[in-house]
Amino acid sequence: MNNQRNKRIQILITAAVVFLVPTIAGYLMSTFSKHNVEDVRAKIEDYLYKKYGEEFVVDRIGTRTSSGQKYYEARIYPKSIIGTNKAGDSYYYASASTDKLSFGRLGGVGDSYSYVNRNIDMEKYLMPKVKEVFGERVLLKVDVAHEVTTDGSWWAGYKSASLEQMNNKIKNDPEHNRMLLELYIYIFDRIDNKTEKEERRQEIFEYVQYLKKEGLFKYLELGVIFIDERVLAPSYREFDREIFLSDKVREVIKGERVYLPPIELRRRMSKELQKEVAQMSEEKLLANIRKIRKSELSYKGIRKENSSYNCWIYSKGILKEKYTTTYETKPELIKNYNKISDIVLGRNLEYIYVN
Repeated sequence: MNNQRNKRIQILITAAVVFLVPTIAGYLMSTFSKHNVEDVRAKIEDYLYKKYGEEFVVDRIGTRTSSGQKYYEARIYPKSIIGTNKAGDSYYYASASTDKLSFGRLGGVGDSYSYVNRNIDMEKYLMPKVKEVFGERVLLKVDVAHEVTTDGSWWAGYKSASLEQMNNKIKNDPEHNRMLLELYIYIFDRIDNKTEKEERRQEIFEYVQYLKKEGLFKYLELGVIFIDERVLAPSYREFDREIFLSDKVREVIKGERVYLPPIELRRRMSKELQKEVAQMSEEKLLANIRKIRKSELSYKGIRKENSSYNCWIYSKGILKEKYTTTYETKPELIKNYNKISDIVLGRNLEYIYVN
């Protein structure tokens, strides 16, 4: 009897162990794998400070899953932009992440601010020459890509932390490193006549030659956009909203169909904003230019209806790598830009102002 009772007890103990061990283990794993959000924030902040030498805001921390691996992801931006017009501008924001490991551990940190940092470095490098050629009323929007390869059959993006680091890698190993540059120059000065147009073409040609000398032309996509300075007038935002809400009228300009606001509204807007601009000092105009965010420097932003003329330049290398169909089917678009006749400054058919 005792033997049977002992066997029953052993069976019950074994069953209890089999049932309880996974439960207890699961509880312990759940308890010790929880992470404090502030610990995540502190780890990312420390990493960013060591990498970039400045303090960052780390917010909007949440969890994500990729290929079965859970990780924390956060929005990041430098504290230095707080209180400036850069605050709230997506151009200056990036993300950082760290893997969520067991027993309260966190993995290494990775971030995408290197792209932002590289673009800022390039803008600082290019701006002095841009102002020398085109004048003070300019803004730049830059997108620099650093790509690497093993055998040249395909290229992948590389997160070089700065322009200097990227340049050093390209200089030391040009066969396996390259830079692709998208550069958009916004000039807040409309072109009113043929004389001004030819002067601007000459300036663009001069600047392209500069980019060649600097080794920045091989994989280049360049846009030079002439924005009507009336966007700097105090009442522009009010008119912009009125334009947005207006019923558009179909017109045919140079054989192209476009949809524009009613001519009466366009005339009134042009006249009133011109009066305001005429009363503004150059210092005030420049101050208003500096208030414009990078996110506004786009077709859907201020370019669509406010650019009087645009010039688009594509190097042979960028056409071949990025616009393959155009490269293969339209050889007439492949230019070396060694003569000023290669510079085409085209009228924007969606330009809404009536001079």
